[in-house]
Amino acid sequence: MTTTVADERVRLLLPVPPRAVPPTTARRQRRAIAAYAVLWLVSALPGLLGLGSGWTAAGLGLALPGGGLAYGGSPLLAVAAALAVVLSVFVWWAAGPTVLPPLVWVGSAALGGVLSGGEDDLRVLPWVVVLAVGPALVLAAVLAHRVRHARQVRASERINERLGQVEFVITGPPGLDVRVPVAEHTEADLAHLRYALDLALQPVDSFEGFTKIDQFREAATRYQCNALGYSLAMSQFTRTPAFTGYLAEAQRNAIVKLLDRRIWGYWALENAWGNLDLDRDPVDNRENIMLTGFHGLMVGMYESLNDDRFSRPGALTYRWSDDVGYSNDYGTLAASIHRNVQRSPYALFPCEPNWIYTVCNTFGMNTMLSHDRLHGTGYFAEVEDRLRTSYETEFLRPDGRIIGVRSSHLGLSWNLWSGPAIQTTTSFWMHAALPDIAQRTWWLLREQLREQDGTVTTRPGVANRLDPGNYQLGKDIYSRVVLMMAARELGDEELAARVQRSLDEGEEIAEAAGARRYAGASGMTNLYANLGRFGRHSALRDLVRYGAPDAWRQGPVLAEAAYPDVLVARAVTDGHALDLVLRPGAGPVRTVLLLDRLVPGREYDVLGAAEDLVVAAPDGTAVLEVDLSGRHEVRASPR
Repeated sequence: MTTTVADERVRLLLPVPPRAVPPTTARRQRRAIAAYAVLWLVSALPGLLGLGSGWTAAGLGLALPGGGLAYGGSPLLAVAAALAVVLSVFVWWAAGPTVLPPLVWVGSAALGGVLSGGEDDLRVLPWVVVLAVGPALVLAAVLAHRVRHARQVRASERINERLGQVEFVITGPPGLDVRVPVAEHTEADLAHLRYALDLALQPVDSFEGFTKIDQFREAATRYQCNALGYSLAMSQFTRTPAFTGYLAEAQRNAIVKLLDRRIWGYWALENAWGNLDLDRDPVDNRENIMLTGFHGLMVGMYESLNDDRFSRPGALTYRWSDDVGYSNDYGTLAASIHRNVQRSPYALFPCEPNWIYTVCNTFGMNTMLSHDRLHGTGYFAEVEDRLRTSYETEFLRPDGRIIGVRSSHLGLSWNLWSGPAIQTTTSFWMHAALPDIAQRTWWLLREQLREQDGTVTTRPGVANRLDPGNYQLGKDIYSRVVLMMAARELGDEELAARVQRSLDEGEEIAEAAGARRYAGASGMTNLYANLGRFGRHSALRDLVRYGAPDAWRQGPVLAEAAYPDVLVARAVTDGHALDLVLRPGAGPVRTVLLLDRLVPGREYDVLGAAEDLVVAAPDGTAVLEVDLSGRHEVRASPR
């Protein structure tokens, strides 16, 4: 990388936590324990007051899931009831129904009361044992956390000794061709790009080729649309910034697909059973960063490279029916995120009801950042300090691992959701807004990578073999894809290239009509593979925080070309001339190109077309005829 004068070198140690539980989390956990203590006391009253075995068992079922059934002599049912409560918590986490765990818990307690024997005498020992289990589990969890926390603090001391010698380079605004020149798509790149283009250029209301499993978790169609938009925008930014045409149309289609009720309508159900709120509005509401943040970033990337149509009032209208629609635009999405950050005790706020995900909130930060740059707002600047503090305290283990998820109601999290995939994806998406934390996270992860089967991978485990785009366990394609994304964004090109080679040479390739994908991976994983393939050092940071250079925004562009007859491998302008590299997508062809943003009435010398000279029309356009039979260069420069 060529360092610009605006680059900055910083050191960032791991913060030393003053207590085992960070402040906001501690308040939520104390509140949860106090609520349980009240419930526990109430559950003990039937036994103390001699209200009979039915009421006693029902009370014990409130003190401990399955406790009443165990007291009544049904141990197998007791275990089943406890597992049912655990399963309900999993469903709550997966789809947001906050009401489900209390209903299952209370239901199991009522069942214990109904099935209990008719004895009126209190069986003291079973009663005491059941009552003791709940507090014992809470105490054991507290002690286990403190032991683990102390171990992680010791690890942080060793890590900080090494971090003190490490400087992270925070890249500043890139000049034209200063950091990395505009690259050229290889034939393989174009084949993978065609997979994304074919998905995006179908009719907007059609979803052929998309995975359809559920609309709540990672395989939801909206996440595939998000990845589609991000990968297409990255292709434009790093390869063809002077090409709009079908590439910009494809991005618009991906953005508009999210306005389909089949894609965003999940929120009506999630808000009802998660927040007990019947408001179906997906934006002017609390939470739902999984829509506002993810959709907003798609728009921010598009507008940074193309036009501001989605910032116009009503441009993003989420239509429920012919009569009901929720009128929004890029600005209302950014404002909603800003509003939610301001009123959240954690600063970070939930995706689905209750569950706060660190990686999801990076999309909200990126939406605010790009909107601030494009429209002069100060959303991110106003909340940056709170977000940074939260990431460094409430959502960071002492050993430097980012905590992937936390319950906003209970303050609880689990180590399972802090593995390598969380660290990798968060470091990638965080790089634009909080680059020092992103680079420190990557540095810590980089030390844990290992060689396996000729490639670099994260440590083996079930989570690393899960493809979140279809929930299938198999090869570690997804974990390698996000590793490639982060490595390339954070400047480790050698590692990124090795991972990409392992995918291209080691995975089965499916090809149809010139479009190429990894056969063993979901659609979402393939689209993120494109995002990583088309990236470069600080590409996401440059696009989100700094945007396209003025020359790209003002100079000539290739505005129309026929797809798939013309595949645009490179398109760049210095503000005056236009340079193109084209390839045929369906065999040799004579085709017509439309150039735009020329100076009206000006003469342009042309190389590589049927015309040697064109004069720009009053609207700044010109038409060229080009014969394509292989790689072909075209240049139009003003006389």
